Amino acid sequence: MSHSQWVIDVDEASFVKEVAERSHTTPVLVDFWAPWCGPCKTLGPILEKLAEESSGRFILAKINADENQQLGQQFGVRGIPAVKLVIDGKLAGEFTGAQPESQIKEFLDKHIPSPADDYASQAESLIQQGDLEGASTLYANILSQQPDHIPSLLGLTKILVEVGRMEEAQEMFDRLPEKERTSPEAKALKARLTFQGSATDLSDLESAIAKDPDDLAARLELARALVSREEYAASMDQFLEVIRRDRSFDDEAGRQGMLQVFDMLGPTHPLVMQYRSQLSALLFS
Repeated sequence: MSHSQWVIDVDEASFVKEVAERSHTTPVLVDFWAPWCGPCKTLGPILEKLAEESSGRFILAKINADENQQLGQQFGVRGIPAVKLVIDGKLAGEFTGAQPESQIKEFLDKHIPSPADDYASQAESLIQQGDLEGASTLYANILSQQPDHIPSLLGLTKILVEVGRMEEAQEMFDRLPEKERTSPEAKALKARLTFQGSATDLSDLESAIAKDPDDLAARLELARALVSREEYAASMDQFLEVIRRDRSFDDEAGRQGMLQVFDMLGPTHPLVMQYRSQLSALLFS
């Protein structure tokens, strides 16, 4: 019985063409089921619904395990329902038993890039080529269809920061779920947003510090302004001086500032390795 272009019945005779060969162009989700299997009756409609909604992101191949026992043996099926994902002729992932729709979506998202993911990759390539406008358009198109697409939210925030549209960048960043703000990329963007809004007139700050070296508020503002000018070593020298004079000042703002610069530059940056050791020596002396 044929279901649709996205959901097909497969047997031993059609397996090579419909699963093995087809998986080189489209991922194939193989559902081993049987008419007597209660959990199969729960899982099957969920898989079919997701296949129809995805409109070609993957093909659902339904295999009656009773009638195609040799295929079940080849896949190591020991219990049903058994679901196997085949990509490029190889087993890419699997699960056994009925699963809720949310977990199946997570499984698919983990193993199969969505069209939005593919477009976001194209946008990232445009950024690397210097075409920020083209990348912005792509990201905006993705977000109009999928407002919570994380790579697009991050990518568009990054572009808005690059072109100095800080309020819009902050609004875009604020759309990220809390759990997504702990990734290295998100932390780096948060740091850039923090420092880009800092004062840029250094002379008044430097004068204030010259008159009163213990003016730690001025030192912090100077450190942040230096970061916004990409004078990272000088900025971290100021953060260290704040810590040296009063580690607890403004809820340990000196240490927090250092850590934010580390997030911006990334763990392998030479300055991060150099100043991380200085920070450790100061904190644990």
